[in-house]
Amino acid sequence: MLTLLFQLLFFAVLIPVCSYAAWCGGWPERAGAAIMVAATILTIVAATSFNPTWQGPETGIFLVDLMMLAALVNLALYSDRYWPLWVTSFHLIAVTIHLATLVDRSVAALAYANAAEFWAYPMMATLAFGTWNYHRRQRSTRKGNAARY
Repeated sequence: MLTLLFQLLFFAVLIPVCSYAAWCGGWPERAGAAIMVAATILTIVAATSFNPTWQGPETGIFLVDLMMLAALVNLALYSDRYWPLWVTSFHLIAVTIHLATLVDRSVAALAYANAAEFWAYPMMATLAFGTWNYHRRQRSTRKGNAARY
């Protein structure tokens, strides 16, 4: 029951944040939202296909997280914003948690699951802040023939 509440909370945060980024953001914010939504869908597929027990390293979820890390690194390299660096670093911590369970199998299942899932919330908060900052800058620049800085 508690797991269902956490999943509903995740979707209650993910949907508005990604919608806001898609609606009000520039191309980096839209790409970040698309990466997060795609990774969420692939994680659901991996979780239902491999039936994670969190007793050891979750291979399917780990592979999805590696693909998401590669996409976020690519976004951070080609973007002119700072927030993708923060999102990438938060996700790198989540990937490192997967690697820690590969090295030490005695990591408790609940600690592994909670630590891997926790970092999605700072990532979404950073995406929302980056979108807000971009939207604020766009509204504050003059329109027309004025030079844009």
